[in-house]
Amino acid sequence: MTLPHPGCPLCASLNTEYEFQAHNRRLRRCFDCELLFATPFPESSDDAFGYTPAERFSDSLTLIGALPPAQLLEWLQGHSKGSLRRIVVAGSGASGLTQMACAQGIEVLELKTDDPKSLEETGEIDACILMGVLGEKSHPATQLAHVHSFLNPGGVLLLTLPTVDGLRPRQQKAYRSAFRAPRAAYFDTHSLSALLVRCGFCDIRSWSRDNGAVVVCRKAKQRSEEKLPRLSIVLPVYNEQATCKELIDTVLAKNIEGAEREVVIVESNSTDGSREIVRAYEGHPDVRIIYEGQPRGKGYAVRNGIAHATGDVLLIQDADLEYDIEDYDSLLEPLFSQRRLFVLGSRHKGNWKMREFEDRRWLGAVFNFGQIFFTWLINVTCNTHLMDPFTMYKVFHRECLYGLELEANRFDLDWEIVIKFVRKGLIPLEIPVNYVSRSFSEGKKVRPLHDPILWFRALVKFRYGPLYGSAVREGRTR
Repeated sequence: MTLPHPGCPLCASLNTEYEFQAHNRRLRRCFDCELLFATPFPESSDDAFGYTPAERFSDSLTLIGALPPAQLLEWLQGHSKGSLRRIVVAGSGASGLTQMACAQGIEVLELKTDDPKSLEETGEIDACILMGVLGEKSHPATQLAHVHSFLNPGGVLLLTLPTVDGLRPRQQKAYRSAFRAPRAAYFDTHSLSALLVRCGFCDIRSWSRDNGAVVVCRKAKQRSEEKLPRLSIVLPVYNEQATCKELIDTVLAKNIEGAEREVVIVESNSTDGSREIVRAYEGHPDVRIIYEGQPRGKGYAVRNGIAHATGDVLLIQDADLEYDIEDYDSLLEPLFSQRRLFVLGSRHKGNWKMREFEDRRWLGAVFNFGQIFFTWLINVTCNTHLMDPFTMYKVFHRECLYGLELEANRFDLDWEIVIKFVRKGLIPLEIPVNYVSRSFSEGKKVRPLHDPILWFRALVKFRYGPLYGSAVREGRTR
């Protein structure tokens, strides 16, 4: 007898595979959104939280046992746009938090399953705390939709739950703790963040624990269902006269279905006539042009473009012709479906796209060796298994930038984006892309001696320095 092939309960993908069995239940993994889920999976229903008041979630006690209630309340208040007056709590292990909140004059309500819609009529709910409840016995999307329905605009959601980031041998302690109690859904940080965005939450921040995570986010402004997602293509231009017109025309001619589009061109005062070429696109409805007074590096131009971009999804595109615009479709699909928040277009997944410089063949070999070495270095220090972290094609949801202050000015921005996103738990999905390297005589701008020094510096600074900007570190997130 052939068992039916279960699709992913969150993204509906059929790209799933049996992983193992835990608590007498078969677990499958979705390769598209990285959810690990039990089969059979609970159906969506009005009983959104699937427990009775007499039941209590056992492993949530272990998860937050080391977290002082004052710390949880501080995170909750730091994420709130106003004072907390009325909050809702579900799950166990929250008695200390409840007592402290009541002592501060905050009304605390218990989310019960016998009347799951009562809170919608209560109104004025400033925050909801789910202690280990999300995905434990019920469909997590249904649970989040229910919370979204009764929270005030900008209301805060705080989650504690076990996570299984990567399921790697180095994380066996977290791995074992995550499966201590049976659950319907097991998340890693990236899949959980994508689900929160899909369910209407934003400004996501998480704190990793040995056996799980604490996640705080806010209810996002309601978006019209008829409004299409917006893509911002950030395109830095500096001394690219030979290629920039063809590249811009190709990008503008590319049909991107199911999305609005803007091309943010950052022209850095070129000396070869590129500025005049870019100026010809003034007035184009899909183009926004930013003129810089002087060149300050590709990283600075990209950061300038991101600051002016208005899209939900951002894609970085160089003004040369090394990459294929036709790869946009495969790169954007996981973002537009909100299964992933961060995608890399890998030149080295599948057939290895080696660099061959006809004018300096020996330099091509040096660059290829450097690619292998620096990729190994970033994987070792960040505990990842990436194939091409330095690719130009970095595509990400705006939510990935929450709390971060990008600062690199040259090609070390590639390091900063990847390292900081990975530290947030956003391990990228790598998708193969086409790539033909240009030579230095054709305009390649990497400095073989100077830039590697910047890359070592970037690795130390962005891997071991502060992750979030000062406002978020101090709790001033509004």
